[in-house]
Amino acid sequence: MLKIRIYDRSPLGGDGGCGVLGSYLIGEVGSWRIRGALALSVILFGGAEYRARGQGVPQPPTFRISVDRIQVSAVVTDSKGRQVTDLRMGDFTLSDAGKPQQLTNCEYVPLVAPESGAPAVSRPPSSGVGPRLKGSESGPEQVRRSIVFLVDDESFSTDAILAVRKAVSTAIERNLQPGDLAAVIRTSSGNGSLEQFTADKGLLLEAVGKIRWRPESRGNPGMLMRAEGTIGDKSSGYGQRMSNYLVQESQRRSMSVLEFVISALRDLPGRKAVFLMSQSFLISPVYTYPGRSSATDVGAMVDKALRAGVVIYCADPTPLSSLTPGADYNLLSDYLAQHGTAGWGSPGVGPGSMTNAEVGSTLRNYTARAFFLLEAYRSGLRVLAEGTGGQMAADTDTGAALERYVNDLQGYYLLTYKPSRAEQYFAPTAADPPFRSVKIHAARPGMHVRSYAGYVATPGPAEPETSAYGEISKALFSPFSSAGVRVALTSIFAQPQPSSPQLALILHVDARDLTFTAPGNGRHDAAFDLVVRVSGEGSEPARVVSKQVILRLEETAFAETMQAGVSYRLPIPAPHAGVSEVHVAVRDTASGALGSAREFVEVPDLRNGRVALSGVLVSNASQRGPNPDAPGLPELRRFRREDSLRYACQVFNAKSITGEARVTLTGTPVLTVAAEVVANGDGTSTLRGVMPLSTLAPGYYLLNVQASAQGDQGKSTAASQWTDFEIVP
Repeated sequence: MLKIRIYDRSPLGGDGGCGVLGSYLIGEVGSWRIRGALALSVILFGGAEYRARGQGVPQPPTFRISVDRIQVSAVVTDSKGRQVTDLRMGDFTLSDAGKPQQLTNCEYVPLVAPESGAPAVSRPPSSGVGPRLKGSESGPEQVRRSIVFLVDDESFSTDAILAVRKAVSTAIERNLQPGDLAAVIRTSSGNGSLEQFTADKGLLLEAVGKIRWRPESRGNPGMLMRAEGTIGDKSSGYGQRMSNYLVQESQRRSMSVLEFVISALRDLPGRKAVFLMSQSFLISPVYTYPGRSSATDVGAMVDKALRAGVVIYCADPTPLSSLTPGADYNLLSDYLAQHGTAGWGSPGVGPGSMTNAEVGSTLRNYTARAFFLLEAYRSGLRVLAEGTGGQMAADTDTGAALERYVNDLQGYYLLTYKPSRAEQYFAPTAADPPFRSVKIHAARPGMHVRSYAGYVATPGPAEPETSAYGEISKALFSPFSSAGVRVALTSIFAQPQPSSPQLALILHVDARDLTFTAPGNGRHDAAFDLVVRVSGEGSEPARVVSKQVILRLEETAFAETMQAGVSYRLPIPAPHAGVSEVHVAVRDTASGALGSAREFVEVPDLRNGRVALSGVLVSNASQRGPNPDAPGLPELRRFRREDSLRYACQVFNAKSITGEARVTLTGTPVLTVAAEVVANGDGTSTLRGVMPLSTLAPGYYLLNVQASAQGDQGKSTAASQWTDFEIVP
């Protein structure tokens, strides 16, 4: 067993290191344990590699909203959709909040691929932890376009996953050119080593392979429903309220990641674009409400995009539908979803039945309701694309849409004007709208202009701070940090002791990305700095923890660590109930190489008395040596077919329970077993078990663990949690 002496000087204290997540779960996690050597440190993170090299290099035009000038970009196309590039200042008319403005500058910025240049680096995707991954070698002066493929997997149904993977992969392989930087970002969670901006097509394709269906998706078709609340007591409405809450939280996470990406793009070079793929983006389709003193969410998002110089292109990968009931249509479920059970049935028909009139009305209204819902789901995508000068695609091939979007990034006009009465421009009165509409027209007949819908009447933000904490923030929040250190993260809610809920963060750091020195006597030393930020819902302040982890390894332990990596556990007091966002950033102390990861984790409300589960922890139960491709660790969750998967989770607020574990592949159950129930002696229980993986083919799977409890008056209650894992060849 590997043991490393660690000294903890952090404000939290505690037992930083990898070991038990409380005696109620699996016990010792694998054979690797680090007992934490953590000295509180001030960590100075450098920026991404291309930014450091680019100091003093002229940058492309930036977008600015200030008292002295306002800049917006615009794309002009003719009647056939071809871009027009020869317009001059006199060809444009521009109005701001309905008032004509005098342009002071008009410049066309071409983004034409150079005639010569080295092709983008490409390598085949790797299945495991391979050699050190490097980002693009392009400096900022060589970058023409910075593109984010933002995959809203929080919204996808199972039938959209393969289509999105194929579309994004095709766009990467065929349409990215020398001078392009790209990143693939998922709204659900992310690993910095696969979310960096790069010209490495192999690395981008590896990130595409991580796009998977998630059971808490807003597009969950019911194959793996999250069991929440009371079963058989629909009259309480709790199940419906919980369903609405889960959808709203999922929507909130997607909006948060989009805002996160726009902010991170602000300082990047080149033309900046987000290709947002989603099946459901329900936001208000207006920029401001009459009588309100602030812009709507979409108005604020358009303003952020303008200030960052980001154009949003949207695509809905939902297959084309006739909007008529299919073979899987459930008439009864549809009726109950609209009307509930109140007053269900009628005299002469009996409770639990539908009258002929109810059947006919439900079927007649199906197409109208389906069309209304489809347009409602797409309304947010449409208004974001139109409000930022992008495009929207639906009921068409997503791959063709992405190709069209890349080709649309040929160039743009940069228009500048000085607002009239500038000294009063950003001091609006109560009668002024909070969102100022910008309208641009081209004088030539048949011309169509795409630009930003407007902005919020406030000056541009202050320059980002350059203090130590500001640099930490950049590394912690940017999804595009340099990926010199590969980091994997698993965040689990647990309660190892009564009334002490915590988030157990389990990190895996690839030891081959760390700089080891050999001071003598066969010893190998390394150190990395760690920053963690956990933010809950609402106004609860975020918790930020910084530590330094020091490794001192003997020769044998060094060889094993280079194979298996460094596993590190950090317990943090749990935020309030709700969805929390966890960000981690790692910096190799010697080289300054960075790595990052992020994840959402749900904190249940244990005070309401309802059944709840902790996170699900999995590891390899088989005895074998370390394997970098399939280590079987909780934070990596990669196994081989000859392994046996051990799982466990903690159950709260239940006395007599039964448990079940179900493995699914793209929403289809492939393995179901009963879970063992162990009482813990403090009112909680543990669901656990071991399942052989020999019958499962290589691929990505979901493990869903469900607890059912018999409550008072014969009511049955249930709760479930899930985690994903991979079986490699």
